[in-house]
Amino acid sequence: MNDLIIKVLMFTLMCGSVFGYNEFGDDEDEGMVVPLVTGVQLLPVYVVYFRNLSQAYDDSYVRKLEKILRFDLENNGMTTVVPNDPRLDNLANSAQHYSPEWEKQRVKYVVTVDATDEQLDPTISSVVGKWTKDSPAIEINGDIGHDRRQVHLIADMIHKSLFGKEGIVRTKFLYTLRNKIPGVKDWTCEIWEADYDGGNARQVVDDAGYCVTPQYAPPAPGMHPGSFLFVSYKNGQPKIYMGSLKDGQSRRVSYLRGNQLMPTLSYQRDQVAFISDVTGNPDLFLQQFDSQKGVVGKPRQIFSAPLASQGTPTFSPDGKRIAFVSNNDGSPRVYVIDIPPEGAKLRDIHPQLITKFRRGCTAPAWSPDGRKIAYCARMNGVRQIFVYDLVTKQEVQLTRGKMNAENPTWAPNSLHLIYNASKEPVSELYLINLNHPQAVKISSGKGEKRFPHWEPWVEG
Repeated sequence: MNDLIIKVLMFTLMCGSVFGYNEFGDDEDEGMVVPLVTGVQLLPVYVVYFRNLSQAYDDSYVRKLEKILRFDLENNGMTTVVPNDPRLDNLANSAQHYSPEWEKQRVKYVVTVDATDEQLDPTISSVVGKWTKDSPAIEINGDIGHDRRQVHLIADMIHKSLFGKEGIVRTKFLYTLRNKIPGVKDWTCEIWEADYDGGNARQVVDDAGYCVTPQYAPPAPGMHPGSFLFVSYKNGQPKIYMGSLKDGQSRRVSYLRGNQLMPTLSYQRDQVAFISDVTGNPDLFLQQFDSQKGVVGKPRQIFSAPLASQGTPTFSPDGKRIAFVSNNDGSPRVYVIDIPPEGAKLRDIHPQLITKFRRGCTAPAWSPDGRKIAYCARMNGVRQIFVYDLVTKQEVQLTRGKMNAENPTWAPNSLHLIYNASKEPVSELYLINLNHPQAVKISSGKGEKRFPHWEPWVEG
């Protein structure tokens, strides 16, 4: 095996294992972990059993919708759902929303929902503030895919009513689904999209070959994403493609020689960062981009180091900096560079080391608020998710357990993350938030799920 192939395999590993989990990198310095202390008190919310006033839906269907709302309110990072009690249900159904019994159970808010043939009618009451608000009725039609999104809408309305800002439960994420082809040794790896809780999963690109590392293209302000970047091996070498969320079609983005991996698009939609070995080494490149025309001009190399491999770039929200992985000092670590001006010499570009006490790092992800970088590294021989705070210069360990946690992706609120966790031959997706760091599995079924990427918001 020649040196170039070894380097290509190395930077493939840096993206969190394209073809499956691999041990990579040295163990960590275990003495520099700051405990995760959020200081956030989750508000207790009581969800009354949905009252089924419908002639069209049986109770089991209404319970499904109720379960979705409970999940949303339990995992929004701001509230927690109090277990049901018949006495409290009776109080709510008799409109006694301000009874002292609620305060005894530490309930702050009471949510009631009536289900009719055509709509869900939600109401929220404040036990302490002694007010009741009727939210707009939400249409339902008996199709679980449609109605679960309508329940998410109710959850976001409650979130905005209580906290004055949008929730994230109506967002979606991309991921890859890897399966063994029956009867042969080959594998498929397709790109799928799902609601934030793993529901309504669907394949989003057709006949794209073996695909990895999908990344939404940030939309125009006030819009939802309509396309995404990904890497496909359909022609042998990994190349960058743009896929459409509307028609499932894809097109090649550039025709650079060699291997290209791990593309990511800036929030401003004017730059693509990626890794390529076109110069003989897996290095960091930057390509000007136009959302209508595609790539503009030629890509330029913006970081290289002798005998080192680079991987998994991620833009800061303002598009002025890039975090990436390099084994420049012998073990993969996370670095940050200011995007150099045109004509800058590689020898004059000096990255800032972020993960001073971590080794074997992969998959950094810059939070939308610009403050944090999530990444994974080995702890006691298992890959875990860490979060580095760029303001306090501290890092915390977010995940624990025996499964290898990789490829974190931030929600638009910079509070939640989705990541994949694996223990061969299983790889599933998990949801977690910084205020309540208890991971929840959101995927199931056949196949290995990896490389999640959360839908970005671009404010209008």
